[in-house]
Amino acid sequence: MKKMMVFLLIVTLVIPIIGCTQKKEEVIRMGFVPMKDGDKLIESVEPLTEILSKELGVKVEGFTATNYVGVVEGLGSGQVDFGFIPPFAYVLANQESNAGVILTALNKSGEAKYRSQFLVRNDSGIESFSDVKGKKIAFVDPSSTSGYLFPGAHLIKEGIDIEKDIEYVYAGGHDKALQLLLNGDIDVATTFVDARDRYKEDFPDAMEKTKILGYTDYIPNISVTIRGDMDQELQEKIKNALLNLAKSEEGLELLKELFNMYGFEEATDTDYEIIRNTAEFMNVDLKEGN
Repeated sequence: MKKMMVFLLIVTLVIPIIGCTQKKEEVIRMGFVPMKDGDKLIESVEPLTEILSKELGVKVEGFTATNYVGVVEGLGSGQVDFGFIPPFAYVLANQESNAGVILTALNKSGEAKYRSQFLVRNDSGIESFSDVKGKKIAFVDPSSTSGYLFPGAHLIKEGIDIEKDIEYVYAGGHDKALQLLLNGDIDVATTFVDARDRYKEDFPDAMEKTKILGYTDYIPNISVTIRGDMDQELQEKIKNALLNLAKSEEGLELLKELFNMYGFEEATDTDYEIIRNTAEFMNVDLKEGN
């Protein structure tokens, strides 16, 4: 009898515990980094996560990182399920934790790619890349795809040794590189196309005082990257939810406002192979480049 009572007591205690465990809310975490206006951190993406929660039928929470390394590490540790990260960061995440890409963001022109540009002042006397030797150039950051990796590779292909033929500085932002150029502190600025339009409120005379010397190869846009151990069914659900989000007026406006994205198109790892090839050409270690 005593044994039966002990058994019933254990069952009574265990059942509520099992019930509580089953009721634990499932959460999908969306990671992101500052992508618009350089160093401005977006504080809240609640309107976006609320729409995605309805689409997926599961609560979606935002995971805010001060730089993309935080999202890359989150994808590897399982703290982040999917995130919006630059192409260089995707390749690093893929290398580190087998993270995968499902979508690429579209820009204002409806393209899933963009380029970097070389800007010079109209009165600089620089007419070709051969004139760049002996000049001072502003890159953005040593880990920037459009602000260093691709511009650096382009200069090398033009026969310029970036360690011997030029002097260079890291401006710390595309807008800051443009400012240095307009101030006369440098001779050439590397930015995305076209930073002069993006920052026209800050630099209203940039268009009339500068010109484009040339462009780099095309670069894949921001990626939607999922953690490496995510099952195929959830991958498809997240992909379809984001595609549907971009089709709605409210969702598209949020993407534009928060991330400067104008939609998505499906993507594969092959689309980002040019990042690996350019990093190898520039002798940049993906892990150290962050």
